[in-house]
Amino acid sequence: MARRDSWPLAAALLSAPALVLAQSEAARLPGVVVESAAPPAALRRLEINSLTGAPMAETPLSAGVVDAETIAARGAQSLSQAVRDQPAASDAYNTLGFVESLAVRGFRLNGLLNYRRDGVPVSNYTPVALYNREAIEIVGGPAAVLGGGGTPGGLVNYRLKRPTEQPLAVLTAEVSERGSALLHGDFGGRVGDFGYRINAAALQRRPYPEDADGRRGFVSGWFDWRVGADTTLVVEFDYDASRQISVPGFGLLAVGDDSFGTILPPPLSPRINLNSQPWSQPFESRALAGSLRWEQRLGANWSLRLLAGGQRIRTDDRIAFPDGCSAGPVYVYPGLCANGDVDVYDYRSEDERRRLATFDALLAGAARTGAVTHELRFAARRTRYSERLPPLQAYNFVGISNVYAPVALAPDPSLTVLNPQRTQTIGELAASDVMRLGAGSLWLGGRWLQVDSESALSDGSEATQAEKRFFVPWAALGWQPWGGGFAYVAYGEGVELEVVPARPDLFVNYGAVLPALKSTQVELGFKQVFAGGGAFTLAAFEIEKPYGDDIEQPDGRKLRVAGARQSRHRGVEASAAWLPGPGVRLEARAAWLDARTTQAVDPLLIGKRTPNVAPFAAALAANWQVPAAPGLELSSLFTYSAGKPVALQNLVELSPYWQWDLAASYRWQVERTRLTLRGGVDNVTDNRYWREAPTESWGGTYLFPAQPRLFRLSIAAAW
Repeated sequence: MARRDSWPLAAALLSAPALVLAQSEAARLPGVVVESAAPPAALRRLEINSLTGAPMAETPLSAGVVDAETIAARGAQSLSQAVRDQPAASDAYNTLGFVESLAVRGFRLNGLLNYRRDGVPVSNYTPVALYNREAIEIVGGPAAVLGGGGTPGGLVNYRLKRPTEQPLAVLTAEVSERGSALLHGDFGGRVGDFGYRINAAALQRRPYPEDADGRRGFVSGWFDWRVGADTTLVVEFDYDASRQISVPGFGLLAVGDDSFGTILPPPLSPRINLNSQPWSQPFESRALAGSLRWEQRLGANWSLRLLAGGQRIRTDDRIAFPDGCSAGPVYVYPGLCANGDVDVYDYRSEDERRRLATFDALLAGAARTGAVTHELRFAARRTRYSERLPPLQAYNFVGISNVYAPVALAPDPSLTVLNPQRTQTIGELAASDVMRLGAGSLWLGGRWLQVDSESALSDGSEATQAEKRFFVPWAALGWQPWGGGFAYVAYGEGVELEVVPARPDLFVNYGAVLPALKSTQVELGFKQVFAGGGAFTLAAFEIEKPYGDDIEQPDGRKLRVAGARQSRHRGVEASAAWLPGPGVRLEARAAWLDARTTQAVDPLLIGKRTPNVAPFAAALAANWQVPAAPGLELSSLFTYSAGKPVALQNLVELSPYWQWDLAASYRWQVERTRLTLRGGVDNVTDNRYWREAPTESWGGTYLFPAQPRLFRLSIAAAW
């Protein structure tokens, strides 16, 4: 159970919590540097501009932005850490030493279609490096006009750092956790018509779990050439090589003759690593992504962008994986035996290769018919994604360990299981028109998609092939009743793609690509921007999404059937930013969500809450530039989550939890060098709780504890 002490909540509310928004260029005082807050997210523009160039305050979409300054102030080394102040986004099997996934509006994002890099699709099957990210944009809803297919909760876009007009050179050194050390350089500027932005980083990581050390090397570059007044050529890339021991989750405890876990254990130490065998090897990833771009202005009102992008990921996925328990009177799955016993498997799938290629064209312009202005977008895109895994993987039972008293076991790296090979090709044509007349606006858009999918096991068996065509519309009505106000109602559809897990022990059609389906969303919202930088947003939505569901087979395995299960998520999201006085900024965000299963093969699941989704989550943040000490800035972040149901059957519920983080920075100047000293404490009260309990697509349910109290310290020099 999470501790329920009341004093930290009161203290957090009184101090009001963490740095939320970035800061703009420095206004200098003798010896110190004082920075002012950047505009609220409502005033910014989305990098994904396939719909509009208007600021978010005048766009019928819900979106949140986490910028580079916030990421640096928070000391975030992962996507999960970076978006902690966004209640609409939550963890979805996020652990150290593995790829990260988010859920938005209660739906886990598709690993291919819901992650964007400057608006271009990328696979998230590699640990996220944030060093060259200018901002992380989280867009709510199906965003069919923005992205085509993907899980309807929303999408995540990584906005990349661009060349600066003035020379930039920043070196940052940071120490944290149990001796983790980071060195990061960020360099930018222009030489005549040529612009550059280079980021390089080296990280030696000793995280809080035992025996989970790792390291990372990163380099990125953005180079552009202004060929003329109307033409720009861009080449950009980033390369990330990471290596770290993974940290698997725990499980519910089974008692008596139960064949699956039903008891939530008290939060275990987050320093325990169940992947701590003498033969444990790290998860390794080498990922290269980049693009070539031609940006052309076509007269005063039109522009054309042509882009060719690609991504290559090579991974060695290796872990001593704890899952289930065969030591009791009956086999337990999912879960652990009551005494903490757990089966351990030697899993190895080396030299996995994932490749993605995208060709994208966007024509944008403006026109007028009478009193109506039109903002027009026409786009075409072709994306091809392939997974080429080794012919065989190892997934071998090697013995029984215990979460309280680990047992050293002998490895078994025998390659015994066929791997799937998959290819997906998505062709898209899109058009949209934003029509404005006075205070009203009509937003119409549509995307035509052709989805070709094929999969087979490495020996050619179990081959499947599917081709499907979709039209996904999106429409909205907007109204500006007064200055700074914007109300809207929107409807959209999205395309759902699903792959059966590669578990031959559990599924008859393992590794198969299921036929694509469609989801829908309706959203009603209001936004208000106040003079002086304050803002308020409110959005209510309903999403219907189909899933694959499982039918038991005579041999005990399951057949996964597309569209046999459906969920409905209804919710309300609210946010507010307030500047009560000079140098003080407060922000609050909250999300209420009723997420339930409305259709399933098992009638007992109908009406159950979606697992690992909290019905309420909130974040309260504060930032104070101390008048008595110019250059000193204090910040605080308080986050809260209501209890989350565990497993599709809602067997138990995680206890509600909260966390309080504090940070401070001091800026000063020595001659022409600007120095920034940052320090922070995460989970100030060392609160112990279960952070999340994801149920994976193969049916396993895992428990992940919250991080312990962590300290960090960094110094940055800019000139």
